[in-house]
Amino acid sequence: MNFYLQLSVAGLAVGSVYALIAIGIVLIYKCSGVVNFAQGAFVMLGAYITYALSRLGLPSFGAVIVAMVAMAAVGVLTERLILRPMMKAPVVAIMAVTLGILIVTRAVCLALWGPDQIAFPRLFPDGAVKVFDVFVTYNYLAAGFLSISLSIAFLLFYQFTSIGLMQRCTADNVRAALAIGIHTGNQNSLAWSMSAALAGLGGTLLATLNGLSLGLSDIGLVAFPVIVLGGLTSLAGAVVAGLLLGVLQAFTDGLLTPLFETFLRTFTSIYSAGALQQVVPYLILVAVLLVRPQGIFGRRGTERL
Repeated sequence: MNFYLQLSVAGLAVGSVYALIAIGIVLIYKCSGVVNFAQGAFVMLGAYITYALSRLGLPSFGAVIVAMVAMAAVGVLTERLILRPMMKAPVVAIMAVTLGILIVTRAVCLALWGPDQIAFPRLFPDGAVKVFDVFVTYNYLAAGFLSISLSIAFLLFYQFTSIGLMQRCTADNVRAALAIGIHTGNQNSLAWSMSAALAGLGGTLLATLNGLSLGLSDIGLVAFPVIVLGGLTSLAGAVVAGLLLGVLQAFTDGLLTPLFETFLRTFTSIYSAGALQQVVPYLILVAVLLVRPQGIFGRRGTERL
């Protein structure tokens, strides 16, 4: 039983970070209708900036805050300089540009920091705490608590503040928002800045758990099944789906992968199943698209003919 609890806690911690990153993707999609494949680049870049600032002597938490501000500026510049001039371009073209941003950012990080995994500066103290007869390290506990707390705070901010109201109005109907005096361009920039800041923080938290490497850029591709599962326009759905996916990955890695590898070694000459947990998000993606294309929390679209 303790083993299952251990897997659940680890999955919830990682899944909460997935949720934090997925919220940013949903936010941009709601405002502009674009799936931002550059979210993985923001995740990776935020972690590397935090690392660089720590090496310069900033305290760990100060480095995290400054990195989030820097990532918010990166988000605004990306929207203003690259995506806004493409406002009238097809959505597919804009999505291709976000994918290009991911590739270029990864190449820049490779040139600056190299391909090897880097030991990330310690943000939380060593040790563990006992929760329900399970020892949970402070890294996992703090990452999960921060991610879930920030996700809930952001949902409340989006739902109950005037800025959140303007964001929702822009997302629902751009023309109506313009008619009542909302500057939709500024709202799009704000959405990109918040998305990049959340992604940067998510990358930093993942780096504290698994180390810092270029592989963090792949997290954006993992977050895509999360938002499809939760619903492309549902912020709450992104949180629930992120937690669910994290738990499923943990159980796949802890239970299914060893069983599958035992089967392969017994009946074949193959000795490893590879990173089977990385396949789970895309299997879920296919299943959701077949059964409920709008996602668990999404609403089926209607169109007047």
